[in-house]
Amino acid sequence: MSGNEYDDVNSLRQEIRKQFGSAATTRFVRSIPAFHVENAMPERFTDLLAQLDRAETGPSRRND
Repeated sequence: MSGNEYDDVNSLRQEIRKQFGSAATTRFVRSIPAFHVENAMPERFTDLLAQLDRAETGPSRRND
C-alpha cells in the first residue's frame, strides 16, 4: 500500500469514527427500535433455550 493510499484509509477510518461518535448519530441509533434493550427475553427465545437445555442434558447418542 503506498503512502497516499495509507493516508486515504486512515482519513476514512477517522471520519467513520467521528461520525459514529457524533451526538446526532447517537440520538438516531437510540431512536431505532432494534437498538433498544429489552427488559425481558421473548418467550420464543426462552422456549428455544429450554429445548437446548433438554438436548444437552438428555441421554448421549454417540456410538463410539
